Amino acid sequence: MVGIGYATNAPFSSERYYDFTLPVAVSELPVRPDGSPWPSPGGAENILKFIEDLKPEIGKRYKVDYNSQTLFGHSLGGLFALYVLFENPYAFQTYIAGSPSLHWNKKWFREEEDRFLSRLNQGNGDISLLLGVGELEGTHKSGMNENALELSKRLSLKESGVNVHFKEFEEEGHLSVLPPLINRALRFALKRNVPGKK
Repeated sequence: MVGIGYATNAPFSSERYYDFTLPVAVSELPVRPDGSPWPSPGGAENILKFIEDLKPEIGKRYKVDYNSQTLFGHSLGGLFALYVLFENPYAFQTYIAGSPSLHWNKKWFREEEDRFLSRLNQGNGDISLLLGVGELEGTHKSGMNENALELSKRLSLKESGVNVHFKEFEEEGHLSVLPPLINRALRFALKRNVPGKK
């Protein structure tokens, strides 16, 4: 297990807004939930390249099963996990998108989703995706739960080879969902490698 994060004592770093998003005019983004201006977006491609460069370095130091790799992200990290799935689906075999910020740029995201499905339909899938949200996030004006559920339905309807699961965790919010989500994510990722388990 490899964690990529930030040297900060704050609950989260503002660098996430750049690192986990794609280049876009700020004018195209929705109003931020707290009304404040959005930080500059656009670093997701660099983070994906960093991860791809990091993989062989990890392989030099540790035994790695390159046929069983999982990417986990939460909030904007969940959006990034979906970006990687859509942009380079075979970079990982399992994707966990927790409370993904699908409201960030819906137009761009749907276009990426459509391109992803058209590409994947031409090949063989065998990719697993877990979309997890907290029940209490359902009242947020971003529509986080509804967006994630609708995405799971759209992907499940396609003959894409993506094994999609949606889970809403009872009585959990945007931050409190992390412990049960991580627990479920570990079991979800490991289960695909156990014979007879689906």
